Amino acid sequence: MATVANDLLTSPPTSFSLSSTIIKTLVVDDNIITGKILAKILEKEFNHKVKCVVSGNEALELLSNEMFDIIFMDIDMPKQNGVETCIKIRNTSIVLEENRKIPVLAYTTNPWEESFDQAGMNGYIAKPASSAKVQAELEKVYQNI
Repeated sequence: MATVANDLLTSPPTSFSLSSTIIKTLVVDDNIITGKILAKILEKEFNHKVKCVVSGNEALELLSNEMFDIIFMDIDMPKQNGVETCIKIRNTSIVLEENRKIPVLAYTTNPWEESFDQAGMNGYIAKPASSAKVQAELEKVYQNI
């Protein structure tokens, strides 16, 4: 995995992008390396400006103070998993109203699609991330907005 991270950090950006507009993205993953790999894919290949946090509580705190366009949420996190965090994002008044409506994509090794729908998530990407997986899911999300 470290090799993939090093390749992403040193490789030039690829030529495709879904948008020329910068998309403000929050990546929530308790595994710092996995989160950074996804962040680099989003930054280099899709023109996203990414912030990473390692817990659902950190995500809620950030979402109460700063606006985002999309969230990638790990599901298997300690204390508060991604499904619980998404439910709080959608229903908690401490989160900025604009952030309660933005797309949330599950980012996980567990395909719990029914739970994702019930939590108000807009799709999911299976780990490990790849440009093709990210692009396919982003296209679905952007078509439904």
